[in-house]
Parts: sequence; C-alpha cells; structure tokens
Amino acid sequence: MTPELEKKLQSCPSLPSPTNVAIQIINLANEPELDLNRFIRILNCDPALASKILRIANSPLYPYCKKVESLQQAVLVLGLNATISLALSFSLIKSLQTSRGTGLDYGMYWKRALLAGTASRVLGTACGLVEIEELYLSSLMQDLGMLALDQVFPDLYNPSDLDQTSHPRIISHEYQHLGVNHAAVGSWLLTQWNFPDRLRLAVAGSDDPSRIPLGDERAKFVHCVSLSGKIAEIFLRDAQGAYLQSVKEEAYASLNLTPMALMEVLETTQGLLPETEKIFQMDLQPWTEPQAILEKARESLLLRSLQTLKEVQELQQNNAAMEAKFHNLEETHRHDPLTGALARAYLDKYLEASFEHALANEECLTLVFGDLDKFKSVNDTYGHQAGDVVLQSTAHLLQSKLRTTDSVGRYGGEEFVLILPKASSTTAVMVCERILSAFRDTTHEIAGDKHITITISLGIATHTPDHPYLTVTDLLHAADEAVYYSKTQGGDRHTSYDKIQTEQSV
Repeated sequence: MTPELEKKLQSCPSLPSPTNVAIQIINLANEPELDLNRFIRILNCDPALASKILRIANSPLYPYCKKVESLQQAVLVLGLNATISLALSFSLIKSLQTSRGTGLDYGMYWKRALLAGTASRVLGTACGLVEIEELYLSSLMQDLGMLALDQVFPDLYNPSDLDQTSHPRIISHEYQHLGVNHAAVGSWLLTQWNFPDRLRLAVAGSDDPSRIPLGDERAKFVHCVSLSGKIAEIFLRDAQGAYLQSVKEEAYASLNLTPMALMEVLETTQGLLPETEKIFQMDLQPWTEPQAILEKARESLLLRSLQTLKEVQELQQNNAAMEAKFHNLEETHRHDPLTGALARAYLDKYLEASFEHALANEECLTLVFGDLDKFKSVNDTYGHQAGDVVLQSTAHLLQSKLRTTDSVGRYGGEEFVLILPKASSTTAVMVCERILSAFRDTTHEIAGDKHITITISLGIATHTPDHPYLTVTDLLHAADEAVYYSKTQGGDRHTSYDKIQTEQSV
C-alpha cells in the first residue's frame, strides 16, 4: 500500500463502511469483558439482523434438538463469539451490498463471497479448527478490497477481456495497474475498522498464504481462508482438470487434506448451498450445475489418482529393477568369478561376522583350511586353463560335501577356507574324511580325453566356549598351521590344530 493509494481511499466518500450496528458490534467485541445483555440489545435494534441470527440457529448448519425461539437461546446454541461473527457478517453484507461500481461484477462478487464463506465452515471442521465463525467472517470478507478499489478506480475492472471468475487474473490485473492487489487494500480497510489482528492477517494472506510460515499458529486459519476462495471458483466456473489439480495440491501441501478429503469438502459444501441461499436470499447456483461440477471434480481427481498410481507403480518397478541389478552386482562381488566360492574380500567379512556370532551365542565354530596338493605341477604340465578347470571342480566338490549351513571361500590361488558354524572338532573330522575320500575318487577332465586326479590337504581349527580363540585371525592362523602340517606329512590328509598342540607339549 502506497501513501498515495491510502490517501485516495481515505478521501473517497463512497468507500464501503460498516453500518452503525456493525460499528457497535466491532466496538463491543474489542472490549475486555463483553456485556451479553448489551450485545443482545444491539441485535434487537436491527430486527432483520435478529431474525437472521434466529434463522441460522434453527438451520441444518447448527442441528439442535429444540426450536430456538429467542436471541438468548441462539447465543447459547451458536456460542457468543460465533454469534458476534455472524451478526457482523450479516450487518456488513447489508451495508456493503449498497455500493455499486461500474466495472466490478457484483453478482459474481457476492456469489464468490458466500460460496467461500460456506466452504470455509466445512474446511475449518475438516482441519480441526474451533474458530469456525471467525473463519467464516474472514472468508466472507477476503475480497473486500475489490469493493474499495472499484469505488476509487471506477474503470479498473472494466476491460472486457478481464475474466472476473478467475482470481489469479484479477490479482495480476491489479498489480499491473496499481502495483498492489485487493488483499492488501482489504486488510487496510479492516485496520481502519479496528478488526482483530487474525482477521486482518487472513484477508492480507488470502491471495498468497505462503507469506505466513507454516509454523505460525495462525497459518492453518489463513490457509483455510485462501483455499475457501479457490473452492468457490470451482463452483463458479467451468473448472478444468489443471485448476482442480492445483487446488488439490494446495489442499494437501498446506492443510494435509488428501484428494478424497477434498472431495468430501466439496460435496458437503454443495449440500449446504440451498440453506445459504435461503438465509442470504441470493441464488448461488452457478452456470454449471453443482452436481455436474462435482462429477467433473471426481473424474479429474480420479484420473490424477490413476496417473499418480501409475507413476508409483512405475517407480516401484524401477526400484525393483534397480534392486535386482544391485543384488546381481552384489552377488558378483560376493563370489569368486572363477569358482563361485566366496570371494576373498567378502570372505574376510563373513569370517568376522561368523566369529562374532559364535562369541555372542557361546557356540562352536570350525574353520578348515584346504590346499590342493601339487597344484603347481598341473599348471606347469597342462597349462593354466587346465588349472582353472581343477579349481572350479574343487569348489563344487567341497560344497557338495558340506551342510547347507556351511560355506566355502576361495582364500587365494589353490587355497580354500571352509566355514562350519556350530560344528565341533569331531564333526569337522567326519566332514574332512568325506572330502578326502571324494577327492581321491574324482577325476578331472582337463582337455579332451585327458583326466587327472588331485588330492587336498586340510587343516582344522575349532573355537569352543571352553577353548575359545581371542580373534578370528587367531582361529584362521591355527587352521593354516594345521594344513601346513598336513602338507609336510605328504598331503592327502587332515590335521587338527589341537593335535599339533598336544604333540608340541609332549
């Protein structure tokens, strides 16, 4: 608001102003202790206003088991603050409707105001607000600045190409010509009338509620006022899918209302329109029938929901594909590409995890170190390709003789490590006997009709709760010493580290 514009507004003789009754109500509402009897006396000074208060107290908007017959009962049914807000609403409408401009479509203006007010009650209830009638008054008055601007600038709303059903276009038009919009002017008017701060803030933020931080306790109130105006436009114009989508997004972003909740707000608002028409004696039926608008809204929201569902499904499919690729990549790095046994990098982590698990659960863990006998001669005699075939056969042969809970890892070259969870030294010896026998009985086809037999040396080390190892490295080192002992004894055998310790202690 520029000083020049304020001066024009202040000097305009036909500027909208409250009636004498409205002024008395405003002054009364600002007193620290409100005098109920005085308030009722003010209402009684305007029979038309008093009858409207009684009528709304008996309307479906406020279902009450008994008929309300006096203003005192009406105040009890509606609540004091609600009655003050309603009385002020009716009184202001009565005075402001007498203002007539040349360019502003007053029929459209009042339809939007009453539709926004009706929608605000439903929105406030859906969002858990308690100041419903204060919200109603703010929504009703949010475009008050248009009346003032129409008086000060009679040609402002004259252009034939200005679509007065579209508030964004009106706001853009006001900024283009004045550098300010009607929300700021309306807030200025309410300041002149000494309205409560929250109502002034709601009118000021009705065009752009994002100016109010969501953390502000008044933010929900302001967002409800703003959204009520947008809902009014759904009923006033042939709303297209893009507009409905923008309303849906704002409802969810600012008030956490889902598309289904917004649809319920629209349907409830439509159900209240006949009663609002009776109370205000105004035809609110828009050019398009409300039911047709609701059907279009349902269709738009459904199509958007289906589109969203499709996008979610596509994202889920993409995520599944990415997870599968990641899993395959992880599996590739987890296993040795030649033999399919656990790769060295993963084997070290797996050994550590297995050892920690055995410690935590006080269980046995046996490691068997395996080293192929005279493998170098295979490579020297038949070539590395033949050696690769033997390594592949070795890994498969080892795995075939183990339990499903056991694992085989390639430690390096022709060395393998067998991990046997919960296996005692006795169980490990039985497993090793099976492995040695299998190697003796297996021939490896290395090239065409050439077949060779190769044996393996094994070293056993067992961690138990009674005879524990401090680290997995110590356990692995013990198995390595045991296999080395097997190799020095000619190979094709298994040796337990416990046996070496026993011999060394003798």
